[in-house]
Amino acid sequence: MDAFSVAISIALQYGVPLEAFVSKFVNMRFEPAGMTDDKDIRMAQSMMDYIFRRLALDYLPYEKREALSIFTADERAAQVAGYDAAPAPTAEIAAAVTAELSAMSFADTSAPAAPKADTQATRAAVPASERGTGDAHSSAELLEQITGKTSDAPLCMTCGIKMRPAGSCYVCEGCGSTSGCS
Repeated sequence: MDAFSVAISIALQYGVPLEAFVSKFVNMRFEPAGMTDDKDIRMAQSMMDYIFRRLALDYLPYEKREALSIFTADERAAQVAGYDAAPAPTAEIAAAVTAELSAMSFADTSAPAAPKADTQATRAAVPASERGTGDAHSSAELLEQITGKTSDAPLCMTCGIKMRPAGSCYVCEGCGSTSGCS
């Protein structure tokens, strides 16, 4: 472990992004695996999984962690409650953006405005439940619609609804059947 940590440290010092290590080592499976005492990381697939999830939570910004589906306990609770867990922009950032925009000169103001993009600030202000959830049949499908990422969960053989992960197996929220693990 010591040699591995030294190698990671040197790689980070030479400019290899932490995000590259996190995406490579998160969900790596081997023993020991199981429950942890960390409130943000309740289960770990391996020591590498735990270490790189903790590094991601401590050092990566929310947007990069969101792309990797790594959230703190508070961010997961906010998602379950139906609100976007993204941190609201600070006053310093808002002031910097305002100053930057006022310094810019626009050549042609008569051009039609581009459609407004869904920014982090507008998403944070609107609960996810009001953004529309389509026709989600399970919490797995609802989470996919909220985050915009699809999971690799199988469809239920009994009723056809997308199953949700339950440990190392999958369970159907529609009929209660499992993927064969008991």
